[in-house]
Amino acid sequence: MKRIFAVMLAALMLVTFLPLASQPAQAAASAGVTFDIFCYANPADPAFVDEVIEWKIKNVSGGSGEYLYALDLWKDGQLFYELDWSKYKFAFYYFPSPGKYKIRAWVWDTVNNKTYDKYSDEFNVKPSVNKITKVEPVGATSLRITWNKVPGAIKYYLGRSTDMKNWEWIKETTGTSFANTYLKAGTRYFYKIWYYRDGVEGSKSPVAAGVPMAKTRITSITSPSARRIRMTWARAAGASGYQVAMASRANGSYRTVRIVTGGTTAIFSGVKSGSTLYFKVRPYRRIYTTTYWGQYSGHRAVKVK
Repeated sequence: MKRIFAVMLAALMLVTFLPLASQPAQAAASAGVTFDIFCYANPADPAFVDEVIEWKIKNVSGGSGEYLYALDLWKDGQLFYELDWSKYKFAFYYFPSPGKYKIRAWVWDTVNNKTYDKYSDEFNVKPSVNKITKVEPVGATSLRITWNKVPGAIKYYLGRSTDMKNWEWIKETTGTSFANTYLKAGTRYFYKIWYYRDGVEGSKSPVAAGVPMAKTRITSITSPSARRIRMTWARAAGASGYQVAMASRANGSYRTVRIVTGGTTAIFSGVKSGSTLYFKVRPYRRIYTTTYWGQYSGHRAVKVK
């Protein structure tokens, strides 16, 4: 990875400061110079938006031996990006939107003042599938991050930040999930995933966030008097409040019946006598305008007096 980034930076700097050569005069087609276009990825495979692929002119022969080069990017049959002439035989291109792309490579024989061009095979660029699908707490100090599988990806690199400015790469893996441990309960962590596949530098995913918090449990649930329910639960580290959900069957559809900020007790009145109801609780953490949810507790039942 570092090599690729270093080469990209060096190429950009050198191209920026390289004096531009004069444009060659239009010349008739000639077989005086031959060359190949090499791609560090397989054009038969689909590429994805925001991927970076290196292209190179190779095996140049014939002519005077004094050459300048250019590699232009075409999209959907139209010139999309044009490079100036330079001494460099390679170019890095990323794809900002879906479409059909190809490279037009140029070699300018500066002594004979003739240009030669060749198109690469056309390849299809699809919308990016690189996305974190879930960041969920698995304990007071742990988060599990899950992301989509990118076709052909060899490795994934997971980045983490607490302020969206300073990022650190915390994991290199071939899988599509990772449990990030030894975190601070109640603190918000931001994540993004980046991948690499053979010859291709992948895009960085949109940022996803989560807050580690403990899982709670219902410690008591009773019907102390007619049509009343009283329940308590354990305090969860990292939580700022709790959501209480209720159903008429243990495996039924639960609906939210109470949001409790800070406390660990809920009392319900006017409940139908003789009914059996099921409850479960999950913690949450509110940070500014966003709510992050923890895991639900197991359910507990109570028969109403």
